[in-house]
Amino acid sequence: VTKGLKTIWITKTKQTANDLLSNTDWMITRKTEKGTAIPDATTKYRDSVRTACNTIETKINNCSNLTEFMALFDTPVDSDGNPTGNAPIYNFPQETTE
Repeated sequence: VTKGLKTIWITKTKQTANDLLSNTDWMITRKTEKGTAIPDATTKYRDSVRTACNTIETKINNCSNLTEFMALFDTPVDSDGNPTGNAPIYNFPQETTE
């Protein structure tokens, strides 16, 4: 079985989300074991990572041709050509500190 682009990139997207969440997994373990509160910023960040992952997966699944899929890699730019955000395929939140 040969995996297609959608399958490959959904797997990569899930792995990216997992990698981003793994940085704060210790807080979840500590909460479970000791009852120590998780900072609100961490909870919001983790929720944002999951939401971003779902959004990216939906965008990948909604592509009906290669041109649409390739557009997911286009970084948005302003009228001067300066980047204004992340390409949709990489649009995960940045972790903030509290």
